[in-house]
Order: sequence, then structure tokens, then C-alpha cells
Amino acid sequence: MSETKAPYGEPQRARLTRQGQITVPKAVREALDAKPGDELFFDQRGEEMLVRHVRRKSILDFAGLAADTAPAAALTKERLVQAVETAVGEAYQAKLQRMVDADTAEAAS
Repeated sequence: MSETKAPYGEPQRARLTRQGQITVPKAVREALDAKPGDELFFDQRGEEMLVRHVRRKSILDFAGLAADTAPAAALTKERLVQAVETAVGEAYQAKLQRMVDADTAEAAS
């Protein structure tokens, strides 16, 4: 296997633990801008292994996504609490209904 110099300098090395884990060298993490929670994918390419970095999505990545469909009126704390309570209440009611339906089906059989 030939070693290719990485853009961050010398080729980097990591040691495999008994549990099959490695610590990604700091220079590699910095070059990839990898942060805790990000994923690294390993793709075999013949005799070599390609490491691909996929950044973990943050809720902030979705900020403003639906800004053009947002209501014109400002969302007050009270309206937000009411919307959450309504959604939770509806989800709870749906769960209760599924439980009743399951009990009814079980009693019928």
C-alpha cells in the first residue's frame, strides 16, 4: 500500500483498540473540521480505504427553512404553549384510541 501525503502534512496513524475503536488524530479532525457527533464513513477502494466526513445536522441548520410560510402574526409565548399542549393532547388522544382499539380487537378474538 502506498502512502500519500495528506493536505495537513505527514501521513497520520491511529491504533486500533481491542474493542475495534480508533482515535482520529487531531490533525485529521481539524482537516475535516470534524466535531463530536459527526459521522465518518469508510469506503473501501481496492487496497485503500476512503474516509468520508458527514457533519451532524443541528437544529440550527433548519432555522428559517419555513420562514416564508410562517404566520404573519408574531408567535407569543402563550400561543406557543397552547400549540404544544394541543399537539401533545392530540398525540395522547391518538395513543389512547389505539390502546382502546387494540383492547377491543383482543376482546373480539
